[in-house]
Amino acid sequence: MTDQLTARHTGNAGVLIHLINIEETAGREAGEKAGKETAGASIGIDVFCRHRKGLYMDTPEVEKAFLYSEIERGGLKTLVFTHEHDDHFCLEDVLEAFKINPKLHVISTRAVIQALRERSGAGILTEIPPEEAGMVRMKLPEAPGMDLALFNSPHMGDQFADIQNLVCLLEAGGRKLLIPGDARPDAELFLRAASWSPVVDWLIGPFPLLGLPSSRKKIAEALTVRHVLAVHLPRPEKDVHGWRASAVKVCERAGDGLPMPLFGDVIGETYRL
Repeated sequence: MTDQLTARHTGNAGVLIHLINIEETAGREAGEKAGKETAGASIGIDVFCRHRKGLYMDTPEVEKAFLYSEIERGGLKTLVFTHEHDDHFCLEDVLEAFKINPKLHVISTRAVIQALRERSGAGILTEIPPEEAGMVRMKLPEAPGMDLALFNSPHMGDQFADIQNLVCLLEAGGRKLLIPGDARPDAELFLRAASWSPVVDWLIGPFPLLGLPSSRKKIAEALTVRHVLAVHLPRPEKDVHGWRASAVKVCERAGDGLPMPLFGDVIGETYRL
């Protein structure tokens, strides 16, 4: 039995993580191997978003249709939203998802869960309280083979100091993923992640984490990161200050041992993890 793990970029910071269990069987010719998919599990993190100011890439209609189809067929039963900002969470889209599966499991912050409770009686809702100072570890029976841990971490930017942000630590298919939402890139963030695992197979996070030398230094001091997928990129026509190009230059010149990121420019792209 082997495991295949993929991440589908659904919009802005959204990723659909899919685990496939492959049972190896003998092929027709000696030594030939064939694979048969025996089971699968998915979890969506920040997969429904609609940024009303238009700076970041929404979840496009084709991706929403794909996500709704996965929910309808039972392949996607768990959603996590790192915080309430509309470039990470679209209330209207999640309410539509509840119409498809009233038992869809949503894990999120107090603000997100309260918004869902006020608008719908559907869904299995798990709130991580803002006063939770530890790490919350969760088994996901609706996503077998995946273990999730979450902790609160300050949102980046002083103007968002009151926003609760969840850092997601996901173990699936023998790989460890760090998905920080919009967590402020201070040393404590990466040290807490290192207490979960000092080696991270994939960091999937906003491009400033890798485009700021100060942030890179803190990551490199706390963690061994094998691969990076940079998301949360501005729309090209809105990137008037050249943020993406600047981040690429910093990554190319850093020489700090962190891997060159893949930049998630194409919504709908699937990455083999």
